[in-house]
Amino acid sequence: MEIQGGWDVVRDAVRRTVGSSAYDKWFGRVEVLLEDGSLVIQGPDRFSVNWIRRHYDGVIRAAASGVRDIEYRVDPALFQDEAMPVPAIEPSESEIPDEAEQGRLDAFAGFVSGPSNALALEAARAVARGRANRCSPLYLAGPSGVGKTYLCKAIRETLGRDVVYRSAEEFTSEVTGAMRTGKMASIRDRYRRSANVLILEDVQFLAGKRATQMELFHTLEHLMSRDRTVVLSADRPPFEIDGLDPKLASRMGSGFVACIAPPPFETRLQTLRLKAAGGGVRVPEDCLELLAQRPVESVLDLLAGLNQVVARSTLLHRPINTDLVREALSAVEVPGRPRRVEELRTLVGRVYGLNETQLRSRSRRRSVSRPRQIAMYLCRRYTEASLADIGRAFDKDHTTVLYSINAVEQRMRESAQFRYEIEALLPRLNSPNPVHSASDSSRGTRRT
Repeated sequence: MEIQGGWDVVRDAVRRTVGSSAYDKWFGRVEVLLEDGSLVIQGPDRFSVNWIRRHYDGVIRAAASGVRDIEYRVDPALFQDEAMPVPAIEPSESEIPDEAEQGRLDAFAGFVSGPSNALALEAARAVARGRANRCSPLYLAGPSGVGKTYLCKAIRETLGRDVVYRSAEEFTSEVTGAMRTGKMASIRDRYRRSANVLILEDVQFLAGKRATQMELFHTLEHLMSRDRTVVLSADRPPFEIDGLDPKLASRMGSGFVACIAPPPFETRLQTLRLKAAGGGVRVPEDCLELLAQRPVESVLDLLAGLNQVVARSTLLHRPINTDLVREALSAVEVPGRPRRVEELRTLVGRVYGLNETQLRSRSRRRSVSRPRQIAMYLCRRYTEASLADIGRAFDKDHTTVLYSINAVEQRMRESAQFRYEIEALLPRLNSPNPVHSASDSSRGTRRT
C-alpha cells in the first residue's frame, strides 16, 4: 500500500536537510510504498536510486523510525507514460569508478563533500566523466568561496583538451573588443567551433550587458545543438540575477542547476582537518571544533581563521590551544551587530581618511577607488541591502557595485596581503572609535 502521512514526515525531514531544489530534483520522481512493515523507495533508474541511498539513507531512516526496514528498487516503467524529464545525469556503469576512471577524477580529491554541496559535486564528477547528458549546461550557484571555482577547475583538469575556460568578465572584454575592431568572426570561431567544453564563471557579471548577453545566448544555442558540454557558475541561480535577459536565463537553467549552500558544521570541521593535515600542521581537535563553530558563509572565511591561528602560533612561538584560537579569531570576526549601508560607508571612510563626498565621487584614484570598492564589498556581505541599494549609497549603478565586489573577492583570493588588510579592518569597524586607526590604515593601503 502507498504511504500517506508517514511519507509526509520523511519528505519534510529530507527537504529541510537538502533544500527544496535538491529534493525536487531527486525525490520528485520517486514512489514510496509500505510492504510488510518495510519502506520501499522506487526510482526510475539505477543512478537515482543509488544516489538517494548513498546520500540520504540516514536521513530517511531517522524520519521513518516506525518501519522495520528500507528497501531501494529500480522500476523504469514507473514514469514511462508521464511527461517527466529523463535523468539529468546519465546512469553510471558502476557505483564505484574503476581504477583508471578514479585516476582521472583525482582533481576532485580535495573537495570536502557534505549535505550543502554533494549534489554539485556529483554533477561535476558526471561532467568530468564525460557523462553529462542532459546535465549540460551544468549551472553551479552559490556565494563566493563555497567551491564553485574548485569544481570548475577540477572539470577542466580532468577533461584536459579542447576546454575553453573563461570568467564572464574575460568573455565580456573579448566580445566588446571584437565588436570595436570588427573581429567577431574569430570570437565566434573560438567559442562555437574550437571547443568541445565551455566553462564560464561568474556569469552574474553579465548583468546589464545586453550585447554580450545576446552573443552568449547564441553561443550557448550553438553549443547545445551540437551536444557540447557547458558549465556555468554564478553567485545565485539565473532567474535571480537582475539585469539578465529572460531568454538567456532560461537557456542557462535548462540543464541542471546545482545550488551550493554555506558549509554546515560537520563539513567545516572536516575541511579544517584536511587543510591542517595537508599543510603539515598539528591542530588539536578541540581547536578545530572551535574554529568550525564560527558561522561562516564560505570556505575562504573558514580557512582565514585557520591561517590566523597558524600564523599567530608561528610568529609568537606559542602552541596552538583554545586561548590562541580565540585571540586569532578576534581578527577575523564579522561585525557583531546588523549595520546599515550608510553606517558602513561612513566607518570605512573614516578608516581610510575619506569623507562621504569622496566615496560618492567619480574619482578613479587608487586612494579613493579601492576604499570605495572595499566599502561596497562590506555592505554586500554584512547587510541585507540589494545591489541597487548599495549603488544609490555611492551614486553608482548596480553593475558597478557588482564589479567592485567581484574585484575585491578576486584580489582577496590572489593577494594574502590584501586579504590581511580586509581582515585587519573588521575589528576596527567594531571598535567604538574607528577614527583612531584611520591614518595607519590609510598609509598601509597606499603602500600596497
